Amino acid sequence: MNRHIYRLVAAVLAAITIVSCNDARRSETYRLLEDVDSYIEARPDSALAVLEGIDKSELTSKELEAKYALLLSQALDKNYIDLQSDSIIAPAVRYYENHGTPDERLKMYYYSGRIKQNSGDYEGAMERFVKGESYGDECTDKALLGRLYRAKMTIHREIFNYPQAILDAKDAANCYLEAGDITRYLSTILNLAILYNDSEKPEEYFAECMGILKENWDILTNSQKSKYYAISIMNVNLTKDEMQTILEEYMTDIKDSALIHWTSVAFAHTQLDRPESGLEALENYITYNSGEIDASYYFLLAQAQEKVGNLVESLEAYKNYMRITDDFDLKIFDADTKFIEERHKKEIELLDAEHSKERIMFICIIAILCAVIIIYLIRKQLLIRTAEKKQLEIEKKRYEQLYADAIAERDALTKMIEDSSVKDETKAVIRERLEVLNKVIISHITDTSSANKKAFQELEALISDRDSFIESTRLTIEGNNPGFISALREAGLTDEEINICCLYVIGLKGKDIKTYTNQSRLYIQSAEIRHKLGLKENDTNLSIHLRNMCENEVC
Repeated sequence: MNRHIYRLVAAVLAAITIVSCNDARRSETYRLLEDVDSYIEARPDSALAVLEGIDKSELTSKELEAKYALLLSQALDKNYIDLQSDSIIAPAVRYYENHGTPDERLKMYYYSGRIKQNSGDYEGAMERFVKGESYGDECTDKALLGRLYRAKMTIHREIFNYPQAILDAKDAANCYLEAGDITRYLSTILNLAILYNDSEKPEEYFAECMGILKENWDILTNSQKSKYYAISIMNVNLTKDEMQTILEEYMTDIKDSALIHWTSVAFAHTQLDRPESGLEALENYITYNSGEIDASYYFLLAQAQEKVGNLVESLEAYKNYMRITDDFDLKIFDADTKFIEERHKKEIELLDAEHSKERIMFICIIAILCAVIIIYLIRKQLLIRTAEKKQLEIEKKRYEQLYADAIAERDALTKMIEDSSVKDETKAVIRERLEVLNKVIISHITDTSSANKKAFQELEALISDRDSFIESTRLTIEGNNPGFISALREAGLTDEEINICCLYVIGLKGKDIKTYTNQSRLYIQSAEIRHKLGLKENDTNLSIHLRNMCENEVC
């Protein structure tokens, strides 16, 4: 009996010892995690090293697993290691959905949302951020709440929901200000200024943000100052004098070329009619830009090259701009497709958890039908888009041909202007036509809508208006030399033949007239004109003969 009692006491003591040891180990590990939590924001690299050195077997409770998982996710994020899988943070999600303080829950929802954001799951990320936002009034970590609002702002800006992005930015700025995080506060004000400018909100909102930044100028980082100047330059309400002043301040104040937003500088130079300096700025953009070349670079390059007269280079840059914008539109479409697929997947998962097998079978059938319909619609949309892209290519080629025709006409008319034999009255008509041509060429070489119906109509109207110009040339000559035109009519020449004679009179050669009028049978027409005027094969050149007629008594 005594032996049994002894064994029982020994077993109890052993159990107590084991529990005590586990509690002690748990307490030691907990204190270590608490210590990491105290400096993770200031020294994330050190925090990550400590966390990676912890033996996972020491995480003897759900709470410890959750705390470790959350801190590790935070440390990775702080060290710019973007997680795209929620496997690491999963224990924290499971635990803090039902346990923990408001601050812990806020942190869990923020970092689990960041992981989904990194993977491109904007819907899942936004769902997490909204849940975390619900603890905003209870939490004490207002800086973290500010980062959550800023993450929401980023997503809304990516999907072009500027009104909501602006509200998120305001909430983030207020949180940072309450937390005393002035650096992040000013950075958010910079973003808010960009959002106001991009969304064309009233000028006073934009000016208010810029005023806050100016008031805190001494504590802005050089990077923030550079962004301030870049935003200021891109303000649509600036005069050229104001833009020049800001540009000079920008180049004087920011010494580090790697911090300068060179596309903004190129924009300013181009707007100030200094395209050569704009091209130099774009070269600096290539030198200091470590990422992908964006569409704005090619758009500005097209503008600058056109202004210096490099029309071929300008057109090539414009083509690259169109290529990037087309790819961007396609990415948006692909993202929308993925969004639909993810939402459908989540709906199925939810139904699987809530309903019986029979119900799930029914729902699956419905889901399959819906999926078939969605796939059909997506394929139809893709086919439509493919057809639209093909049509766009056709229209772009047509536009390029029209543009080439305009260039050819301009060059031909320029030669006429330079010809000393062309009369001043005729030159005046030519100059009017050149003015119209140059205006259209300049406006269409960098116009982002150049391939649309309206642009085509304008350019086609210009080319087709060539006949009107020829007619006006004839009328000018007739006004000054009525006898010449009368003599041609008496010789039996048609109106079209008389127009050709007028082009000879103002100095064009046969090949130039053929190019300008796009007449394949010009030489046949010229032969008919010679016959009607009584000129034989060995007689004088038709152009010389017509000019003599116009200058002599016939007139």
